Amino acid sequence: MQRKKRKPFNSPGIGFLAGFLVPVLVFFAVYWFGEKGVSFENYVKNLWHLQALVKLGSLCVFANLLVFMGFIRLKYDQSARGVLGATILYALAVLISRAF
Repeated sequence: MQRKKRKPFNSPGIGFLAGFLVPVLVFFAVYWFGEKGVSFENYVKNLWHLQALVKLGSLCVFANLLVFMGFIRLKYDQSARGVLGATILYALAVLISRAF
């Protein structure tokens, strides 16, 4: 009987962490490369007043698609499951924010 090799990053926790952090990093990258001379606090306040904060956050979650497909291609199914869980939590947060 052959033993399966243990894949070091194949766990739902790693996937959830990656799926949670990637949209946050994309959001910071949009701020860093897009706005010069505006503090981060003012940037977020302006997005909130323009009702664009949730929309931009939703777009940042699309980066999870790349992470998800990368884990699937590497056959890290458990990690892909964690990314999916983080994406669903982001979707619930957007749904709740749109309701109120």
